[in-house]
Amino acid sequence: MMDGKKHIVAITAFIRNGNGDRFLVVKRSAKEIAYPGKWAFPGGKLEKGESILQTLKREVLEEVGLEIDGRKRFLKDFTFVRPDGHNVVGMCFEVRAASEHVKLAEDFDDFKWIAPAELAGLDHIEGMEEEVRAAFG
Repeated sequence: MMDGKKHIVAITAFIRNGNGDRFLVVKRSAKEIAYPGKWAFPGGKLEKGESILQTLKREVLEEVGLEIDGRKRFLKDFTFVRPDGHNVVGMCFEVRAASEHVKLAEDFDDFKWIAPAELAGLDHIEGMEEEVRAAFG
C-alpha cells in the first residue's frame, strides 16, 4: 500500500581543511523542517537525474561556496523520518575542497572548522560522531 510519502535521498559532505586536521560544520536555520538549529554537515537532496558526485558539487557550492574535486570517499549511510513523515535515506562522503573560504548560504546561521574533539561541545545532529570516526579512523 502506498502511503503517499516520498523517499528522499540526502547526500552530505564531510569536508576537511587543507591540513586535514579539521572539518566543516554548518548551523542549520531555526526555520528548517528537519533538525532546526542543529549543527550538521553541508548537503542536501539528490535531484532527479543527478549523480552523487553532481549532488555533492552542487550542494557544497550552494551552501558553503566551496568547489570540490572529483574524489569522494563513502563514510556512512543513515536514515530518519522527517517531522512531515517523509522517509530520508542518506549517505555521507568525504570530499576535498579547493579552499577554505566559506561563503555561507542564507539558510544557515553559522559555520565552523572544528577538530574531531570539538564536535561533542556542539548541539549537533545525532550520529555525526560516526562519520568523524570513519573519516579520522
